[in-house]
Amino acid sequence: MPEELDKIYEGLGPDQVKAVDHIGSHARLLAGPGTGKTKTITRRVLSLILRHNTNPDSILLLTFTRLAAAQLRNEIRAILEPLGKSIPHVSTLHSFALKQILHNAWRTDVLPRPIRIADDWEERHIIQEDLKRALGFKNIGEVRDLIHQLSTDWETLRVDEEGWEAQFPNPAFLGALRAHRTAFGHTLRAELVYLLKRLLNQSGDFELDKTYKHVLIDEYQDLNACDLAIVRELASKGVELFVAGDDDQSIYGFRFAHPVGIRQFPEIYPGTKRLALEICYRCDQKILGAAEFVAALDPARLPKPTRTRDDAAEGEVLIIRCRDQNQEADAVAKKIKVLVNEGATPNKIAILLRSDRNGALSKPLIQTLSANGVAASIATESELEELNSYRTALSLLRLSVDPEDSLAIRSILKVGRNGLGDEAQTTILRYAAEKGIRFGVAVKSISENPSLLPKVGTKLAKFISDIVPVVEKIRAVEGLPEKFAIALEGVAQEDERQKIREHFERVARESAATAIEDFLRAVSISSEKIEQETAPDSVSILTMHQAKGLTFDVCFIVGAEDEFIPGRSQGEREGDERRLLYVSMSRARHKLYITFCNRRTGTQMYLGRDSGRIWRRLTRFLTDSNIRIVVPTT
Repeated sequence: MPEELDKIYEGLGPDQVKAVDHIGSHARLLAGPGTGKTKTITRRVLSLILRHNTNPDSILLLTFTRLAAAQLRNEIRAILEPLGKSIPHVSTLHSFALKQILHNAWRTDVLPRPIRIADDWEERHIIQEDLKRALGFKNIGEVRDLIHQLSTDWETLRVDEEGWEAQFPNPAFLGALRAHRTAFGHTLRAELVYLLKRLLNQSGDFELDKTYKHVLIDEYQDLNACDLAIVRELASKGVELFVAGDDDQSIYGFRFAHPVGIRQFPEIYPGTKRLALEICYRCDQKILGAAEFVAALDPARLPKPTRTRDDAAEGEVLIIRCRDQNQEADAVAKKIKVLVNEGATPNKIAILLRSDRNGALSKPLIQTLSANGVAASIATESELEELNSYRTALSLLRLSVDPEDSLAIRSILKVGRNGLGDEAQTTILRYAAEKGIRFGVAVKSISENPSLLPKVGTKLAKFISDIVPVVEKIRAVEGLPEKFAIALEGVAQEDERQKIREHFERVARESAATAIEDFLRAVSISSEKIEQETAPDSVSILTMHQAKGLTFDVCFIVGAEDEFIPGRSQGEREGDERRLLYVSMSRARHKLYITFCNRRTGTQMYLGRDSGRIWRRLTRFLTDSNIRIVVPTT
């Protein structure tokens, strides 16, 4: 055992050792970018198990993304499994919430059963479209805004206020959503955490799946009011909290996270041990200095002792002022080509964008990079979600678990060539409502007796007869790879089939899923806004939010204009934008290039604040910095 104990402290600095060893009270660990927070958390878990003989089942480790959970889980497993020890539960907060709700499913009837979480595509293309039609709205944006308002009310706990429902902007929307839920049996991902909070708070017989004694929470600054309420409920059960994060990196204002949670943690939990990591092992000197300048613009930030390691190189930081977006794309592409020719690895180079709706910024960059012989990939799952083949394969996998999964059946109907368009689907939905049954049950009944709906019955019967053999074939095999292969047999293009299969396998790996049910839950609770995917041999193009937690040798922040950062954000939201820039700058190890344009023309003139205005200026967060500004030579 002494040899294993040595592994706990291997490569740790004094401040990390102090955090690893603390026990006996709640603790808050402030950790700036690249200070070894992940290593400290994993070693603390090992210390609890190997030094203090803590039962792994009594340890819960929560983080924010599926990828972050996978990294923590794998590092812990690498040391514990050879010793014959189990690993603690590591998951995202949404995954933890779903697990607890499922564990108590027989105690509560607040959700339709079986519990089925709608994924992003299903919410957008089925739920929102149906609600738009049911409410007579002209624009899908009206539905999206109401769902966003509902999510806001869950995340801020406004939904708990007396008279909330009557004060909701459109009570008819709530009724339509309930009716749609009755027809399809779905639950929105955004409500999972609130439901767990409500059940913990209101249900006397609600039980956690395990008796937790130690709860470690990574990225604590990204928790909103609802998340924090769950933490309080856990603390009330006698657990010891260890929270880690950085108020300067609180960037999820769109889900109402706020740095006040980590800033006031010691006041909320008296007796908290205050810990901090000092050395940034990632960034070279100029990069950390430039990033710290941006962070220091916030007078409310917590003071931190962050500094670069003693042997850190100087690094390079430049602001590149471009005439327009064409010169910007050309300058970025040529610089990357030079870097690659000098030996830089493409997958260690990233281009970060504030936003990229409809590829407005990324497409010109990809085209120019390609013209210069540099491969680039957009790191997002939404591309796959829009493929009909992906949607069909995923829905077939869902049907292998629940043959009457209403959303899965509807998804295949929407993307397939089956002669059953929107009008036919609406007819089936109307029939289901009249009979008081779910959409999936209605489809089964009509396919077995086509005369129930003569206009669609025959086509529906053929549709079901085509997919049932595939579903049964999937159900007949055991392993996930085998199930994936069968679900993808109908995909004609080999490269598309391989891309989807690799994505399925990555989700299964990152979520530690061995059963098809676990895999499907992982797909549903992942949000495309924050999950990260990078291609192995390409320059990665990510949104600034997606870059959180990642590290690259070289980073380009493209479009660093005031019209984008902070854009239309004001007040607290402006603070989110400043912190987002800080996070993006601190992703770089050695080189950081920040571009902005004096003007954007064509479709890009409509991006950001002051839509339709050509002229642009550098973001206010960098105007007073001492970063050198250069102009492309061509």
